[in-house]
Amino acid sequence: ANQYFWISTAARNITIAEEKKLNIMTLCNGCENTLAIVNHKLKNNPALKKTVNEALKNIGREFKGTIKTRHFLQVLKEDIGLDHLKKMVKTPLTGLKVAGHPGCHLLMPNEILKFDNPVDPEFYDQYIEALGATPVDYLTKADCCGISLALAGDKEASSRCVKTKLIDVQLSGAQLISTACPSCFNQFDSGQLMASRDYPQLKEKPIPVLYGVELLALAMGRSLEDIGYNLHRVKIPIKIKR
Repeated sequence: ANQYFWISTAARNITIAEEKKLNIMTLCNGCENTLAIVNHKLKNNPALKKTVNEALKNIGREFKGTIKTRHFLQVLKEDIGLDHLKKMVKTPLTGLKVAGHPGCHLLMPNEILKFDNPVDPEFYDQYIEALGATPVDYLTKADCCGISLALAGDKEASSRCVKTKLIDVQLSGAQLISTACPSCFNQFDSGQLMASRDYPQLKEKPIPVLYGVELLALAMGRSLEDIGYNLHRVKIPIKIKR
């Protein structure tokens, strides 16, 4: 029943875009994961589509399957291209060492999302490099941030995920971690403070976190103040050459 409500809710949102004859661009991995999976299911399962449309009929809507949904990184990759992005950069993030975290909900299920290699993702590092920064590899790059564990009520396991990822980032020599997903961002920012209560390594050397669009804004000439860095929970100074 819960999956049915999940599918119906996502389908309702898709129909709004269909009505306007617009594709959807998401800024969130989880949102893209949900919308892409539901869009795929309903386009390829006539029986499910019929059942969902019977429910949507009660609110005057119908899923038709006429649009596609993509994460902003997918739009960047497929429509704009990294070469063009490089030409748009006003203030390259030269010398900034960044550990990229693409986030698992943008990588799996790969047969539907078709964005990057879920085991060895490359595009987010290429994105970081296009902005002038230096992508830094680390062992747990493709691992989950642990937010799903926190939402399921296992905060201890969630904190272990944060600790494992961020200590790997510390060891890599990166100055910060950047993620394409707002939920992952919250996990590494607010969750890092919670995890630091149990893991002194994180308290001794906190890791700043930047959302992927914030990183883009900095490369476009905006300041840390412009992107609201003062509102982050982890406020370690980030040195950016101008």
